[in-house]
Amino acid sequence: MVFILDRILDKIEEFDCIVDKLLSKYPQADKHCKDGTRLFFGGKEIIELNFNNRLKVNDYLKKNPNDFGGTKKNLVIYPAKNTKQIQTDEHKQGKETADNIELIQQRNIKELRKKIRTKPKIVYSNFELFDYLKQQDLRAYIGIQHKRNFLDIFHEETEPSASIFESNKNNGHQLYKCFSTSNPFDGTIIQVTERLLKCSILEVKAFLMELYQVEIKESEQQKELKEVIDIYKELLQSDDLEELYPNFYKVFNRYGYLQDLYILLDLVKEYLPSGKDPRLLFFHSLETISKKFNKSKSVTHTRMNFLTFFNLISKLNFDEIPKELFEYQLKSKKRKGHKYLNSTYELNIYSYQFFNRLDDMCALWIEKGCTTKTVNYEGILRNFGREEADRVFPQDKGKIIPSLNKEVVHRIHKTTLELIETYGWTTEQEVLDNVKLYFKGQQEFKQKQFKICFGELLDGYDLERIRLNKELKEKLEIEGKGYGFIIKRREYIEEIMIDTPESYENHEIFD
Repeated sequence: MVFILDRILDKIEEFDCIVDKLLSKYPQADKHCKDGTRLFFGGKEIIELNFNNRLKVNDYLKKNPNDFGGTKKNLVIYPAKNTKQIQTDEHKQGKETADNIELIQQRNIKELRKKIRTKPKIVYSNFELFDYLKQQDLRAYIGIQHKRNFLDIFHEETEPSASIFESNKNNGHQLYKCFSTSNPFDGTIIQVTERLLKCSILEVKAFLMELYQVEIKESEQQKELKEVIDIYKELLQSDDLEELYPNFYKVFNRYGYLQDLYILLDLVKEYLPSGKDPRLLFFHSLETISKKFNKSKSVTHTRMNFLTFFNLISKLNFDEIPKELFEYQLKSKKRKGHKYLNSTYELNIYSYQFFNRLDDMCALWIEKGCTTKTVNYEGILRNFGREEADRVFPQDKGKIIPSLNKEVVHRIHKTTLELIETYGWTTEQEVLDNVKLYFKGQQEFKQKQFKICFGELLDGYDLERIRLNKELKEKLEIEGKGYGFIIKRREYIEEIMIDTPESYENHEIFD
């Protein structure tokens, strides 16, 4: 509510005095309004009570010689003779109650259809169904004729505290909100109906489908793809997975990618397009996928690139997207006001042959000592070649590696070879300790570059990374409790078993 004064205030003490009295008169008001240094924004509409009304400043200032003059009076809203404000028709409308609540609670579909004037609609998935229902006119549904606030339908009140507005996600969904502090509520048509009918979500779904004459018509292609997804999901949860594909299990289970893949399959299953294309296609935004993964956007982006590298998913060019799906995406883009289309992915369908190839790729990944830090353009380029880097990161095709990255990788290579030449073997930590950089964040940068170039290092100089065992530690005279990894020439261990070197006293490794 805006109170208009009869003159400008130029002293904060005056403001404090007036606001204190207003808050004593209206104790339900937000106490934060007491701060005269804050700026408050109201709603989009103005409900005029009496625009000519003015609060006379001096009437609300304390009668005290040390104050700012004026006579002491109880708070009133001028003109004083109007002890009760006359309400206009528009103001009375703000207290209107919803007309359709009783019909909804009685589940009177026939009468509700007459009022709402629903039309038959065919959808092809639960996602399409709920998306369509949430876009329906919620005011028409509960029986509100105007666009202002109204009396909440879930509790008794004398002043309107409820409103309906469109979601700021640009998806067309309408939201009901009660702003009262005693009975706050937020929800779409789904939650509103669930609360009015006091029933399960399945009953809500059936009721709204009947009311809005919506039919879910699943295509034969969708049914087949859902069966494929269920078989895929069973494999990922199978006790046999580790024995069938040990390298795949080791790589994907280590980083939690099995769970991500399972979530992705569920996501694809819920949003299968209705066309006849026999592929598992999806086009969710990175934000949507990150929420499903329960991870940040940057981590989700890395994980999607990881799945792309292993050919579990592939990104489609615009000319590869089915016409029906592409047109749907264009409509979604326009409705949401987005600048770009979401990327369209294909999830490769499970087969024995495909997973055998995948297991071989994972074995190579392990051999090269790759980690999630390898999943960037430079990392894939150095370990698997430019063609693979361009495939996984088409937006970076032909990217030039920064000179600093090249210089640090050169030092890592040089230091590794020098240590191996001197001692016959080395470790990652020893290499990093001997590569000296002098800038903020250099330690993390060195570690990242080591992970990025490690596979290239092994291949380029015929090196290998092996885990120590008790026998090797004794032969190499390595101290410490752990059995970590060492980097060596491929033939070195065979040589050492025959002729144990004598100069390894200060060369230690810890797990």
